[in-house]
Amino acid sequence: MMILNNKHLAWMIGILMAFTACEKAEKSMQLPPRPLDSVALVQVTLGEHSEDQVYVNFLDSNYVKSSVKNSCWDLAFDCAPETNRIFMNGGKGVFIGILGKGDFLKDVNLNKVNWRWDEASGGDSIVLKNWCNQQTRHSLDSIYIIDRGADVDLDKRYYQFRISLGSFGVYEIEVADLKGKKLYQTYVNKDLHKNLVYFDFVQGKVLNFEPEVLDWQFCFLKCRWVYYEFNPPLIYTVTGLHINSRILSVAVDSTLNFDEISLKNIPLMKFSSRRDVIGFDWKIYDFGSGRYQTRKYVTYIIRSKIFPGKFYKLRFTDYYNKQGIKGTPKFEVAEIK
Repeated sequence: MMILNNKHLAWMIGILMAFTACEKAEKSMQLPPRPLDSVALVQVTLGEHSEDQVYVNFLDSNYVKSSVKNSCWDLAFDCAPETNRIFMNGGKGVFIGILGKGDFLKDVNLNKVNWRWDEASGGDSIVLKNWCNQQTRHSLDSIYIIDRGADVDLDKRYYQFRISLGSFGVYEIEVADLKGKKLYQTYVNKDLHKNLVYFDFVQGKVLNFEPEVLDWQFCFLKCRWVYYEFNPPLIYTVTGLHINSRILSVAVDSTLNFDEISLKNIPLMKFSSRRDVIGFDWKIYDFGSGRYQTRKYVTYIIRSKIFPGKFYKLRFTDYYNKQGIKGTPKFEVAEIK
């Protein structure tokens, strides 16, 4: 065994520093998107009952970047450094209520819970909007209850929980059952390369399946739509599409022919970064045929926030595969020149 004295140690550190100084620093490079020289046809398989949540990058030859079961997660945590937003899985049928401050309740009356939901647009959650002070980032120490959805086994359906915010934007979650028995305490770390990280109450673990923020444009998934014109509001589960609003915005047009749209039309477009700007009504149900029909006359104009001046046009052409099974949306997309 070699024993180093201070003189030997200083000599070795000096050699190491000199070697490191000779290395060239590696520069990060952001590659431009693959050009679409012609119309690209893309078809995505979601399952007949839209059970899969699929992330798509239409500028990559391997356009499916990730696919998971939509039912695998309950909450989604925003990874942006400046926000602490938390969303629920509306497509799974998740609802959340506020039980009050203090300790976990010893006996929860589910019939007296005011169950709430998230807005489809992707704005702040209705029920978890004020879970912490937005200036100080301190938790308001509220006790929440989650309903994980009607399809979940009863013994795994309801949990009480409390969220705190630790150092460096780490979320801390305490979870208890309906009798107030504490089950576990865990942490959710932000991944700055992602939009969201996800959480499952049964496993008590973070699910990091979302692709990195620059690697996808759309996510097909089950989501919730609320018809507020009804009293009480009508809550409906749909197969929709969420855009990656960090890297693109979208305008919707139904007046122009898809093939004829060019850059000269762009100044007349109104773009939105709302996550459900495309949403679910790119298809409609035809009661006469008993099938979904895609609205081929609607074109979605996509503006890149990463590469200024890059625009794409997209329209849906089918919702069925060759075997006539639904849940396989097909769209065509081309760069606007």
